[in-house]
Amino acid sequence: MGMKKTSLQTKPYMLNDGEQRFESLGVLVSIMASAEQTGGAFNLFNILLPLGYETPLHIHYAEDVAIHVLEGALDIFWGDEKQRAEVGSFFFQPRGTPHGFRVIGTAHARISYMTVPSGFDEFVIACGKPFNDLEAMMLEARFKIETLGSLPALDKEKK
Repeated sequence: MGMKKTSLQTKPYMLNDGEQRFESLGVLVSIMASAEQTGGAFNLFNILLPLGYETPLHIHYAEDVAIHVLEGALDIFWGDEKQRAEVGSFFFQPRGTPHGFRVIGTAHARISYMTVPSGFDEFVIACGKPFNDLEAMMLEARFKIETLGSLPALDKEKK
């Protein structure tokens, strides 16, 4: 019986700009740390989000999510809360919490996006290929993600 690989058993590595970069879910994603590279401990992504991009309100049941805003601004929603996240802001969302975000302001946003434990990288890779509604539902079930619906409408008074 083999031992499960842990991050202590992985090897150091380095990525150059543009490595492991591809389009998925309408955004440009770089996988900075895959499940294989971290021994299953975590995933880390660098994501370029176009202005106006938004996720649906959704729940991750298998992983916690952390977002660090590197460029631009987001409105982040969780439960009944909405917070503005600008450069330098950090957001932690424990698994099981409904959440979503929208890129706001005048330009794109870039975020560092971490999931613990790993496994979300496989979802991101799978979503880099065309899929129909049934396949989307199957992917969500496989990766324990539930889509709840659209984010609240834009607040027309704030820009």
